[in-house]
Amino acid sequence: MPSDSTDRTIKTVLAVGTVLVLAYSLVIAQQILLGVLAAVVLWGIYLVWRLISVLERIAGSLEYRIAQSERGADDRTATESEFDGAREREREPEHER
Repeated sequence: MPSDSTDRTIKTVLAVGTVLVLAYSLVIAQQILLGVLAAVVLWGIYLVWRLISVLERIAGSLEYRIAQSERGADDRTATESEFDGAREREREPEHER
């Protein structure tokens, strides 16, 4: 995900571009809806890009959490098997040891 300064720069460039496109469409082409459409397309592309980057962060976090829980489950399994082995040795009568 981009840093805050990069994100701010992208938003600034999009805002300036939107103003320029709207000014051009109003003053030169005299078709305001064409400028609005262009601005909506620009911001839509930005929002889709942000959505994809956020979904990538969520997926990465989930992968990390799964890896952590699997590692923790492996540690617990090893500890439980050691504990069960010690418990079985305690149950054995003295003459069988």
